Parts: sequence; C-alpha cells; structure tokens
Amino acid sequence: MTAALRRDPDPDASAALERLLSRRPALHAGFLAAQAQARRHLGAAGLPHWAALVGALYHANAGPAVLEALWGIERRILPGAGLDTEATLWQATRTLCRHAGSRTTLAILGPLAARLSYGGDGRELAARLAALAGLAERAPDALAPLAAVLAQVMQELPPEPMAQWLADGLALHATDRRRRAAYFGLEDPLARRRLADLAGAVRFAPHEERLKLVTQALFGLAPEVRVIADPALIRPRLAGGLLLMPQGFPDLRAEDAAAFFEAAVTHAACHGAFTRARFTVGRMKPVQIALVSLLEDARVERLAARAYPGLGRLWRRFHTAEAASARTVASLFARLARALADPDFRDEDGWIAKARALFERAFTEDAGRQGFVPEIARILGHDLGQLRIPFDTKAYRVEPAYRDDGLGLFDWDETDPDNDDVLELVVEAARLRQEEADAAPPDSAPAPAGGARMKGAVPQEESTIAGLYPEWDHRLRTELADHVTVRLHAPAAVGASALKARLDAAGSIAARLDALMRRARLDRPTRLRRRLDGEEIDLEAAQEAMLARRLGELPDPRIHALKRRQGRDVALMLLLDVSQSTADPVGRDGESVLSTAALAVGLLGAALDGVGDPFAALAFASNGREDVRITELKRFAERWEAALPRLAGLRPAYSTRLGAAIRHGAAGLAAQATHRRVLVVVTDGEPSDIDVEDEAYLAEDARRAVADARGQGLDVFCVALGAVADRAAAAIFGRRNSFPITRVEELPARLAALYFQLTVR
Repeated sequence: MTAALRRDPDPDASAALERLLSRRPALHAGFLAAQAQARRHLGAAGLPHWAALVGALYHANAGPAVLEALWGIERRILPGAGLDTEATLWQATRTLCRHAGSRTTLAILGPLAARLSYGGDGRELAARLAALAGLAERAPDALAPLAAVLAQVMQELPPEPMAQWLADGLALHATDRRRRAAYFGLEDPLARRRLADLAGAVRFAPHEERLKLVTQALFGLAPEVRVIADPALIRPRLAGGLLLMPQGFPDLRAEDAAAFFEAAVTHAACHGAFTRARFTVGRMKPVQIALVSLLEDARVERLAARAYPGLGRLWRRFHTAEAASARTVASLFARLARALADPDFRDEDGWIAKARALFERAFTEDAGRQGFVPEIARILGHDLGQLRIPFDTKAYRVEPAYRDDGLGLFDWDETDPDNDDVLELVVEAARLRQEEADAAPPDSAPAPAGGARMKGAVPQEESTIAGLYPEWDHRLRTELADHVTVRLHAPAAVGASALKARLDAAGSIAARLDALMRRARLDRPTRLRRRLDGEEIDLEAAQEAMLARRLGELPDPRIHALKRRQGRDVALMLLLDVSQSTADPVGRDGESVLSTAALAVGLLGAALDGVGDPFAALAFASNGREDVRITELKRFAERWEAALPRLAGLRPAYSTRLGAAIRHGAAGLAAQATHRRVLVVVTDGEPSDIDVEDEAYLAEDARRAVADARGQGLDVFCVALGAVADRAAAAIFGRRNSFPITRVEELPARLAALYFQLTVR
C-alpha cells in the first residue's frame, strides 16, 4: 500500500470535504457524484482514504479542472481499481501539479484519459502517472513539450519501457534544458531512436545489401533507401529515386523482418520499372488519389509477378484482410488490395466485385497502359460517394504496410488551384519534395517533374555494409544494439610508384626493422624437458630418477625443464586513422600525417611479410553512425605487394569513430588461430564524429570496445601521434598500452621499437 494509506484517515474526512466544497456549487456537484461512486466501489472503509486523497489535491491548489479530470478518469476505472491504484492516481497528479502546474497537468491527463476503456483496473494508467510524476520532480520543464507528444509515446511504449525512455532523457540531458525539451518533444533524433529501440523496432540496415542485389538482378535498378526518423512517416515513401523508409514499424516482428523489407523494396522497384510517369492530380478528390495509388500498386505488382511468380507469393503473405460486411474505407480498401493480389480471395461485396471486374478487364486488354488506373479510380470513387461512405484523409493508412503511401506517384504541381479538397495532401507533398531534396546528394540533379521512374539511384561512392555494431552510451549505462553501420569503401585506384620510392629511400630503417623482426619471439612458450639445467623441476624425470636410486641404478641427472619461445605464432591487425586531421603537415619536407603513417605502415608490412606473420591492415574514418568507413588495405591471406596501391591511394577525410573501427578490426582478428593476436591502432587525435556533441561519448565507447576486444583474448595497443592523441589514448587504451610519438616524422623508425616492446610482454 502507498504511504497515504498506511495511517488511518480521518473518518469524517469525506463529510468535511463535502462541507468545504459546498461553497463552490459547480465543483460540489461533481464531488457528490464522485463520492457516491467511490462509496459504491471502494466501500465504507475505503471512502475516508479516497476523501483524504481528494482533499490533499484540492489543498494543493490544483484547480477545479484537474479535479474534474480525475473524477472523469475514475468513472472509467472503477470498480476495477483498488485503493492502491487510486492512491497512485491522486498522489502522482498532486506531484505533477506542485512541480509543473495545473495547466501542464491537464495537458498530461488528456492523452492518458483518452487511452482508457471503461471497466479497466487503471494499473497501466497509474504506472504511467507515477513515471511522469518522477519526471516532474526532477525536470518539471520537460512536461510541457512531452504533453504534446505523449499520445505517440504511449502508443509505442508500454509503461515500463516508457519509464525507461523518460529516465534516458534525464540521463542524457541532466543540465541542458534546451536539449531536454528537444528530447521530450521528440525533436531530438536520439529521442526517436531510443523510442524505436525500446519499442523493439526492427532495423532495415541488416537487409540493405542483400536487397540491392535482389532488385538489381530482377529489375536492373537498385533504389537507394534512406531510413527517416520522422513520426509522420508511417509507410514507405517514394521520393524521386529514393525510397524513404520509416525508422520503425510497431507491429513488425523480428522473424518477419526479412520478408517484410524484401516486399517493401521490391514493391518500390516495381514502380521504378513499370510506373512510367507521375499521375496528374488535377481535380481528383482525396479518395480518388488513394484509389489510384492502390490500383497502380496492384498493376505494377501484377506485372512483376507475371515474370517472377515468387514475388506474388511474397506480397500475398502480407495481405491479411478478411471478407467482412463492414463498409468503411479502411476495410474496403484493404480487402480490394487483397482481391487484386490474390486470385483465390473471395469477397461478396458488390463494390469490391465491380472494382475487381474493371481492373481485370483493363489489365487483360493492355497491362502496360497506366492510364486505365485513374479511369477506374474515378468510377470507384464516385460509387463510394453514392454509398455515403466517408473518406478521412488524416486517418487513412495504406494496407498492407509494406506498400508506399502513394504520394510519390503524383505530380503535385499539376493540382487544380480550386481543388481545396486535397489541400492537406498538397502540404504533405511539399514535405515530400523537401525530404527528397534533403536526402539527395548535394550535387545531384532534381528528379524529373513528370516522371516517377527510378534511375537505380547509386550513392556517390560505392560501398557495402560490412556489419552492424553496438555502441556504448556511458550516460545511459547501456549498449545500443546495432547502432553503428560499418561500410566497406573501395580504395582509390592509383599507382604506387611514389610510395615505393619513399620505401626504398628508407632502406636503413627497413633493414633494422627486418632484423628485429627475425629475432622476435612471439609464439606460445614450449616446455623443454629433461635438461641438466633449467627454471623448474621436470617432475616426471625426477620421479624416474628417485625410482632408479631405490633400485640401485644410476639415475639420469637431466631432471630440469625450461620454457622457450622457439618460433613465431602471432597475427597482427593494424587500424590506420585516415580522418581529415591526418592531412596536417609534419616536418620540413611537406609530408602530411597520413603520408608519414602510410610510409611507416609500408615498412612494417614489408617486414612482417618477410617473416611470414599473418598481417592485415584497415584504414578507417567516419561520417556519422550510419557510415563508419573501412578501407581494406590488406587481408590476412594476401601478399603485401597487393596493398601498396591501396595504401598509396588513401586520402584524409571525415571523422574518427574509433569504437566501431576497433570492434570491426577485432572481429576479423579474433578469427585468427594464432597464440597471440595483436591489434594496433595508429591515430592522431581523439574520437569524434559529426553526429555526436558529447565529448566523452565516443571516448567512453572506444574504451568499452577495447575492453571487449581484450575480453576476446586480443592484445590491443595504440600508437598516438601528437600530444592530443596521447592524452586520449592513455584514457582509452591505458598508459602502458599506448605509445606516444610527439614528432610524427619519427613514426617509421619508432614502429620498430614498438614491435620490440610487443615481443617482450
């Protein structure tokens, strides 16, 4: 029981409160009705407790509107709610009023009440209110922006995940009120990502590369998909050559994700292949626009399924609408979509039968003629009007959910100026054009106004997804699963003659490094038994010697053993930072940090290749969490000569998301079956990226990545170039595992010393 119920309340509390409120007739009438209801459902024993709770809120100057709102909520949850739930309801509301004010409290209670059904027990409501009261105590300024989006938050999150989302916002922005307001108002992308994560949203990224190959093979085009964290985007949307994908689909299960995204992307590719021009809006009504979209979806899918029957089976699994007597737009349109996709589906509704017959006749006559779609849509839209079936533009949702919302199929510039019915759609289309412009590369040409045919949009740089990796958020004390996308970018194709000339000029360093390599011993120690001298006793030999003495025989004096490293058993993974800061000049010869590091890597690689040690090298930079850029300089199985042109082609750019690079490098190194596996990072700065403002965030994530790599049995070291990098490396890798090089031009010579230090650990 809550604190308010642990003591015996005044048995006359209800009567006293009734006398007090009798001076306020409007409030008094509501109180009497609520009091009668409480007496009926809570009993005589519970009534004093209830009256004490109401009185406490009244004396907190909550105002009559708040009291009336709570009495309205009680009418829905009694008799199911018990005294504990009632106590939480009133006490949490009192806390909200004290810290955030009555107006904000009313704004919070409205969405909460809207979710209630009559006859419930109110436990979910009480849990949500308790979480909101806790937020009010710590950050009352967050309640006002939250009230505006509370309905959406509650729709996506049950009470416990919602409480976690609120706590995350406080942890992320404990002192910054401006950012806190952006988080709780869902203006912060991180807030939307956390909402999606806690709601169990399924990510598109793991399926992206496979689906590019699928659509390229089937249709000769690969629509570029952009995941958009916009609450208003609830269905995929075509935007020129792009497919805008909502960040989350609330009802999508993880086991259905692969098929769902395959259905969505192949459907979009169908429009790219078969929708030859955008439809003119003109004087179309919203219902006709929705019908054009539905019928065109059916037409392009039918064309694709004619060539690839498996696509038809894929799409049909998401058509779940059942034949029914309901004559609402939502029901009729979902059933019509299924009827046009599934020849075995039976629905006796006359409107659906007519639509089906019109479509089949037109498709049979000329399936490639796009013009029959608006002709049928006008007829069907007129029939719906005659049937007095209303169409609500705001409430309409395309079904099944894998299909795009249809806005990208229309030329909105050709809308009749007197067509006020589509004003809301025109506004949304303007947002669509802005989304298309924002998502397109800066120097790309605009999509043709009259055509919806996709061009198989290709990013400015070809890349493939190498993996999704978690990221540690030190503020939330949690690991954000699949938060970072690592992409493999092809190296620039350049000649290696200049780099080879510099390597030849550094012959003395190369010779010294080669000699040191050959003397190094990095394998597992081998136990050498039966020695005259050694570091320990060979127990087996000692037992045999004791037995020989007892038998009167001459014992073998070789009773010692020692451990020696006889050969080499080490694999090395080198991670080279190629962020923009590596373009800075060093020394007097005009070389940059990157060119000097490339020379050092070249010398080390040649020496390792000479002794046969397994060795791989990756260059890394980042352009936000969706594009951690990895360039493979050398794979373990390759000869070193193959890496020289790639090494010579490196160019500095972007930022340094170190943790993701370490995780990716560690994943490759961990697969090597050697005694020692050594990962070395060469960097000139501290972690940073364009989408991170918290200075400690990426450093803490990198430190976590290092700890995880060591947990896999890897040795992790850092060569820190410059004072800034040295300070950051010591915090991330540990002082004894970081090797500072203040003068970057000394790096080629110092790598030899580093390798020697590794051998004696």
